[in-house]
Amino acid sequence: MMEKNKGTKTATVISIINNKGGVGKTSSTAILAELMAFLGLKVLCIDLDEQSNLSMLFHCYEEDSQEVINGVQMPEKYNISDLFRYRFRSSEDVEGIIRKTSIKNLYIIPSSKRHKNTLAYIAANETGNNNIILKKALAAVKTEFDFIFIDNAPASNILTVNSIFASDYILTPVRAEGLSYKGLRETIETIAYIKEEHGIDNVNFLGTYITQAETNTKIFRELRDTYDAELGGKFFHTPIRKDIKISEIETLFQSLLSYAPDTNAVFDYSHLLLELDILPDEKADMLKAAINERGTD
Repeated sequence: MMEKNKGTKTATVISIINNKGGVGKTSSTAILAELMAFLGLKVLCIDLDEQSNLSMLFHCYEEDSQEVINGVQMPEKYNISDLFRYRFRSSEDVEGIIRKTSIKNLYIIPSSKRHKNTLAYIAANETGNNNIILKKALAAVKTEFDFIFIDNAPASNILTVNSIFASDYILTPVRAEGLSYKGLRETIETIAYIKEEHGIDNVNFLGTYITQAETNTKIFRELRDTYDAELGGKFFHTPIRKDIKISEIETLFQSLLSYAPDTNAVFDYSHLLLELDILPDEKADMLKAAINERGTD
C-alpha cells in the first residue's frame, strides 16, 4: 500500500525522450529519480519501454508467460500495458499497478514483454482520445507524488505522444554524435507540432544535456558549442561523463547510490539536477551540501 502524500501539491511530470537509442534515457531516469528520492521527495517512474530495463533496474520486472503475451491468459499483476489496454482512470485502478521499489520514496509502474502488444490494443479501441490515455491515468494519482518521470522507448509513436501529452516538461539526453543530434531535432519538432496542432500549453521542452561525455575530445567540444549556439538556454552545461559504473548498474541491476555513491555519475547528475532548477529550494540546498561534502572527502 502506498503511503499517502499529506500535501495538496500536484506532481511535476517529466518525460525523458530521444528517438535515438543508446543515449542514456533509462539511466538518466533512474539516477535523477534516485537522487530526488534521496532528498526525501516522493517519486513515481513510468516504464514506457517494452525492453523493460527500468523495471529490471528497480527489481520490479515480472516475466510474462507466452500465454499472457498472446492474450489468452490474464496476468497475475497488471502493469503499464494494461493501463493502456483498459484505459485506467480511477485512482484505485492506477494505484493497483504502482509498485514500491526497494528505494525509499521511489515507486514505479513497470513494463514487461506483453507491452509489445500495447500499440495494437490502442489501435483496436476506436472510442475516446488515444493521445491522452496516460494523462488521464496519471491525473488520478498526481497528488500522491512530488515528481513523475516517464522513461520512453527510442520511437516516435502513440506511446511517445501520450508521454508528451501527460508531461509538464520534456528532457532529452544526447551523445556527442550526429545521430543523437538528429533525434534531438526530431523530438523538438514533435513537441512543437503537438502543441500547435492540439493547442496545448502545459508541456514545454526543458532542455538537453550530453551523456557518456569524453570531455577532452574534439568532437565533444565542437558539438557542445553547436548545442549551445542553437539551443541557448535550453542546453545544460553539465555533461554526464563516461563512467563504467553506469554500465555496471545496468548489468547488475543495482541502485547507483547504493552501488557506487562516490562515482562521477552521481556527482554529474547531482550538478545537472541543480542546473535543471526544478527542485524546491530546501531540497536544492540539501543536494548542494551533499555535493560539497563529497568534494571534501
